[in-house]
Amino acid sequence: MTEVTLAATEPFSFDMSLRALAGFAPSAGGHAIAGGRVRKAFLLGTEAVVADIGPAADVPGVTVALHADRHLLPGERSAVHQAVTRWLGLDDDLAGFLDVAQRDPALATVLRAAHGLHQVRFSSLAEGAVYFALIQRSTQWYAAARKRRLAAELGPSLTLDGVEHHAFPSLATVAAQDDDGLIRFAGNRLRARRLREVVEGVAGLDERWLRSGPYGEVRKALLALPGVGTFTAHALLLRVLGRPDGVPLEMAQFEDAARAVYGDPPPSPAELREAYGPWVGWWAYYVRTAKSWLPEDSRVAVPG
Repeated sequence: MTEVTLAATEPFSFDMSLRALAGFAPSAGGHAIAGGRVRKAFLLGTEAVVADIGPAADVPGVTVALHADRHLLPGERSAVHQAVTRWLGLDDDLAGFLDVAQRDPALATVLRAAHGLHQVRFSSLAEGAVYFALIQRSTQWYAAARKRRLAAELGPSLTLDGVEHHAFPSLATVAAQDDDGLIRFAGNRLRARRLREVVEGVAGLDERWLRSGPYGEVRKALLALPGVGTFTAHALLLRVLGRPDGVPLEMAQFEDAARAVYGDPPPSPAELREAYGPWVGWWAYYVRTAKSWLPEDSRVAVPG
């Protein structure tokens, strides 16, 4: 099918997007990277549409060719293009974050290693809600594997060049399963009930409002849902909805990432919030995603 170009806000590097995708364990198996391109299935109604995505030649952005079982109407193509844009964070304006980070010597080193990195995230609100419900009291590996199984059994698929690509099902499709139906994905009855509660709760909120409403109000609404705690609410806001306003920096994974970049002791959560303000989520994303990309001679040795 005809390729179109989707522009990205500068600076942008598709190579960095592919590198981040390759290391994004929660979405392992949900896309196929080969030859400097990536293929990913997106849900369109009840159908799967595969986007074949590569670098744009003359402008910051990507080229996208869509594959489907039928001719897609212009509005349908636009819907999938928007899903690609959100998935790769093409519209993210990192200018405010970069201005602060370039004056932070430790982060400036990370920026050089990850120049042009935009946040890659879960491809849909449904995928993110399911994953963060499954990872509670579990491990990343099991949550990702269970999420893949759910997509394979409940989501539509499209085979392209001999490879079957599964689109993640909608919130409504997952919520329609009873606890018995979800046990085979969740592993036990308690986690199945939590999964259904989280999915039903998120499905009851307006996605457009979640993406654009006042951050504090959206966070409060998420925290009010059964099964959604501080970690899950912030994870949905940052890693699914692309909202960098807040991060639970007191959690061990963020402290460990800060220590790997700054040394010991790392900046406190209060210091990081004061420095990065409404872009603290981008700080968290960069340090956790790109700290391992630093040249060996610039890495901080962390005991243990």
